[in-house]
Amino acid sequence: MDLIARAITSNKTVKISLHSVKYSLHLRKIKQMTLLLSYRYKWFSRIAFYSLVLFGLVYLIFLQDNQAFESLFTFKVPALINSEIFGDLVIGLQWVEAMFFDEALSVLLIVFGLMSGFSKERYEDEYIDKMRNDSLRWSLFINYGILLLTLLGVYGIIYLSFMFAQLFLIILLFNLLFDIKLYLHYKSVANEE
Repeated sequence: MDLIARAITSNKTVKISLHSVKYSLHLRKIKQMTLLLSYRYKWFSRIAFYSLVLFGLVYLIFLQDNQAFESLFTFKVPALINSEIFGDLVIGLQWVEAMFFDEALSVLLIVFGLMSGFSKERYEDEYIDKMRNDSLRWSLFINYGILLLTLLGVYGIIYLSFMFAQLFLIILLFNLLFDIKLYLHYKSVANEE
């Protein structure tokens, strides 16, 4: 009788152990899956992102108050919420006339910045994934450090411009830090060979 009880107990232990191994292998497989785009998007999105950053800076410095340039991009667009400077807040779908260039540039910066930062490298490994995570972490720290300095030292209407720049600074810093780390990594690998 004792022999039969041991056999049943050991059989349950084996089933539980096999289930645990199968479950842990399944979790490991899920952990290895990443939400990265194909490496084919990397170079195109990187070139587009940095070109848009440069064009955005040129726009801010030289073209922001240019009436001829603004008239090219002013047309009616749908708005869910609208408020003029000294007007009432209007909520609901409506058509408003607006200069749409800022919004288009912002959308393209976000899309191409995310595509550039979260596209796989041709030979993606754990070290490159670590560099991507470190770059994202450092861009957060630097961005919020600048945000704290802005909160403590910038006042008036220029404060809104600094807040708007903060929206894009995090993705710019992330891409710059990651690209610099990739460059140094590939340079050290080439020197070893």
